[in-house]
Amino acid sequence: MTTTRSPVLLLAAAVALGTAPLAAQSVDDPAEILRRVDANLTFETAYSRSRMIIHYRAGDVRTLEFEAWAIGEERSFIEFTAPARDAGSRFLRLEDVMWYYLPRVGKSVRIQGHMLRQGMMGSDFSLGDATENPSLVDDYDAVIEADSTLDGRPVRVLSLTATSDDVSYASRRVWVDTERWVPLREERYARGGRLLVTTSLGDVRRVDGRWYPFRIEMDNALQTDTRTVLETEELRLNIDVPERYFTLRHLERP
Repeated sequence: MTTTRSPVLLLAAAVALGTAPLAAQSVDDPAEILRRVDANLTFETAYSRSRMIIHYRAGDVRTLEFEAWAIGEERSFIEFTAPARDAGSRFLRLEDVMWYYLPRVGKSVRIQGHMLRQGMMGSDFSLGDATENPSLVDDYDAVIEADSTLDGRPVRVLSLTATSDDVSYASRRVWVDTERWVPLREERYARGGRLLVTTSLGDVRRVDGRWYPFRIEMDNALQTDTRTVLETEELRLNIDVPERYFTLRHLERP
């Protein structure tokens, strides 16, 4: 079965794949660090129920709730359940193509290419951030910058450079917890070196022998008036996810 990495959105899940958790020890090979991060956050199927809180610079706050299902690396389905005005808004991703269903209109719109950089429901999470999370070790070359601490945890700071043009971010800096193999902070950059996104990850919990952050805060430089916090409320892993969830018929159901 195909596996995938969790979205720093949602696909808020990690599942044991028949191997024991990786032991905490000193690792000096940056590629091995990325492999351990990927392995720690890899799942086959997942269901999550989450809350997305958008904080506006003026002080207003908007809270949305949604459910998400995923199978493998290519398929994800998201449905917003609250507030009432947004309930029924749905997103379906199949490989590199996404459809957005708006209940007030009663039909879906196809989204792909640069449109995946748009904010999901006005949040700091782009549509791509929300529905994909490519393998770091497959897509980036890494260099260790320094050893440090963050939020009281030992971390190793890595500088990542994309190995192809197919990824959303040309480079990244990642603060990896060297005992739990979870990123605690990340900066994502455009090809010209401009900072695009900063993420902070916390409330790390043990899930089926793995560690996963249940709180992700994202500050998207393209969304200058907001910052967004994602809080996972329920997580079910390695479950049976109906194939019908990943069809246009299910997306556009009344």
